[in-house]
Amino acid sequence: MSSLRLILTSSATAVATLSVQVLGLITLAPTDFGLFSIVYLAGAFALSLALSLICEAATRSHSHKPTPWSDFSGASTEFALLFAAAGGLVVGVTASPLTPYWWLVALAIGGSAYRSTARFYAVENGDTRGSVLGDALGAVVAVALCAVTLLLHSGELGWVLGTWAASSVVAAVFSRWPTPGRPGVLVRWIRQRRAAIAPLVRDSLIMDASSIGTPYALAPILGVGPFGVYRAVSNVAAPVRLLLNPIRPRIARLRMSAATIGIVLAGGVVLGGLAAGVLLLLGETSWPLGTLRDLVPFAAPTAIFVMANMVGHTFYIVSRLRASRRDLLSARLVQTALGVVGPLLGAMFAGLDGAIWAYALSTLMSSLYWLFVARRSGQAPVTA
Repeated sequence: MSSLRLILTSSATAVATLSVQVLGLITLAPTDFGLFSIVYLAGAFALSLALSLICEAATRSHSHKPTPWSDFSGASTEFALLFAAAGGLVVGVTASPLTPYWWLVALAIGGSAYRSTARFYAVENGDTRGSVLGDALGAVVAVALCAVTLLLHSGELGWVLGTWAASSVVAAVFSRWPTPGRPGVLVRWIRQRRAAIAPLVRDSLIMDASSIGTPYALAPILGVGPFGVYRAVSNVAAPVRLLLNPIRPRIARLRMSAATIGIVLAGGVVLGGLAAGVLLLLGETSWPLGTLRDLVPFAAPTAIFVMANMVGHTFYIVSRLRASRRDLLSARLVQTALGVVGPLLGAMFAGLDGAIWAYALSTLMSSLYWLFVARRSGQAPVTA
């Protein structure tokens, strides 16, 4: 796949995902945005686990030999169906404003889980068929439904969820279709790649304890409304992650030279400054901006978080495939300890202000540790 085509298809993916997140941020009140964030975090957990169980497990277990699509797609399909069913069931039996939309949640989680794995395989193996059309159509559907929601259904939770579900399903349908196989392929996949999967899943679960578990723990402490504002900090940094995640296979192969490190650090500072500047400018307007307006007083910690997220996420991707098991575990434990203890203590002692500032500073410290681990790792993926 050419560099230009990779940039274009990755940009389309970023547009599709970012559109949904921004739509929720600028149209939903903090309470509804908090509810949306709760189910969106479930989707994020599915994507995180899919990377460890399927995508990066394939790379780590066979660094010089492509995994057959039949095996990869079979495991991906069963994984997506499992999480779609689980997400829909949990929302369906829980009495909340989300309950009527259980089917949208199932479609969104399942569609995005399959699409993310199929796309990873396409980028890893230079397969244009598996990326371009799905990325483009997913972006078109997301942007079109965002426009309809903004114009006719602003503030309606169901339309935001529907936009997420529709764009995810369209992107999945126009991905490379899975090869039919016998049921139980996911179990066989895990058994065959247990040595490669173990450190990756352990790493993901430790990571998710802070990035997903902590927000769930904060929701009852802060309340759903303030929780929505807290989650908005992460959403402002979403463009950074969305630009990096589609090119994970390329980032993982970066040479850890002084020039590379300098460029990443400079990029983080620039993006953090832009985030703060945009928030402050928006604060001078009277536009109806949903939960985003409640984030304006937190422009400074948001800038720190965006900068740290850029640096930490880049060097985390590098470390995932290169670092030793010991270094990978130590970095993840440091990040989790900071990410769990900091925001929880901040929330308990200083409410929303304390939670957001602790979140930003904890992310900054953990990003510097990921830089240290990536710098001393090798230049090639670790096998098994």
